Amino acid sequence: MREEGRISAFQAMVYQISVILATLILFHPGITAMQARQDAWIAALIALFSALLVVFMAAKLALRFPDESVIQYAPRVMGWFFGKLAGLSYIFLFFWLAYYVQRQFGELMTTAYFPLTPNIVFILIITLLAAYMVYAGLEVLCRVALLWGIFVPAFFLLFMFIAKDINIGHFLPVLENGIGPAVAGSLLPGATMAEAAVILILMPFISDKRRAVPASLAAVAAVFVVFSIILVGSVGSFGADQTGRLLFPGFTLYRRLNIPALPVLERLDALYMAIWVGGMLLKLATLFYAGMLGLGQWLGLKSHRPLIFPMGALLVALSVRSWDNVVQLVNFTTEVAPFVVLSVTAVITGITLIVAVLRGMRGGPEEGGGKRASAADKKA
Repeated sequence: MREEGRISAFQAMVYQISVILATLILFHPGITAMQARQDAWIAALIALFSALLVVFMAAKLALRFPDESVIQYAPRVMGWFFGKLAGLSYIFLFFWLAYYVQRQFGELMTTAYFPLTPNIVFILIITLLAAYMVYAGLEVLCRVALLWGIFVPAFFLLFMFIAKDINIGHFLPVLENGIGPAVAGSLLPGATMAEAAVILILMPFISDKRRAVPASLAAVAAVFVVFSIILVGSVGSFGADQTGRLLFPGFTLYRRLNIPALPVLERLDALYMAIWVGGMLLKLATLFYAGMLGLGQWLGLKSHRPLIFPMGALLVALSVRSWDNVVQLVNFTTEVAPFVVLSVTAVITGITLIVAVLRGMRGGPEEGGGKRASAADKKA
């Protein structure tokens, strides 16, 4: 099965930013502050470098097989059984993250804005929109992501307005309890930024493939800057203790803004909300698309489109039944989610890359490299 459509490396970069940003600015600043305390900014730096390493590995692996997704070439690289198992792991990750995102969206909407409305209402709305976008195809998704990306620089306005309220004393003393808390606090944001490894699915559709590696790294750097603005702004304004107790520090920070000279800019949390909702929709659509495309390739289907709405219904059911309340969701985000993501994006990707390098395998089935891979596989 082959999905038609071409995108540029720049479109892929904006697309990757949309995949990461929406969830990175939700629970993550509060959880990072709770774990790393005043060293949260150090945790963010550690997360950046770990995510850059994971995404660099993923982009390099994707570049070795530029005309195929990881689902297609993994069986040739690792053997049929282990390759199929690796491909299934990626598909599971994409679908698992999709219904995890659905529940995050529903919880914020009901907790912060519509407490009397069941969260399944919001989950159904965002799922139907995402399913329609997935049905429309990759090019439509990327064009919507470009429109959304125009508003992302609005986050820099936040830092301009809150810089005067930041208390440097909230970041002292540095490394009071050693590097351990900072490392612990880096796991969740690092794992989320590593979701830019979706390049493993996007690579066959990028027209200027050689720019895919720097574009992917630039996407991680861009979301790091936005995350740092919210994290430093929250800890600097509220202190690490209070930030750690907040469910949604970014929303609280935006609601706190008050500019008497510019009353038209009151309630900037509405702008934050608009950007976040758009980002969550794009993230869900991207994960849903990657999972559906991967599943179609894994099963050898001619088209994944007939499965979109049945799978969407299954994801809605899983998102509603997997967690009883927002407390369980936050605990899961802290204790389980980073390890699930990294086990696939870092461990499986790293093993696949190492095996491909050791076996000297490159290219796709249409290329000479693909023939060399097939020959090597037969000898094995």
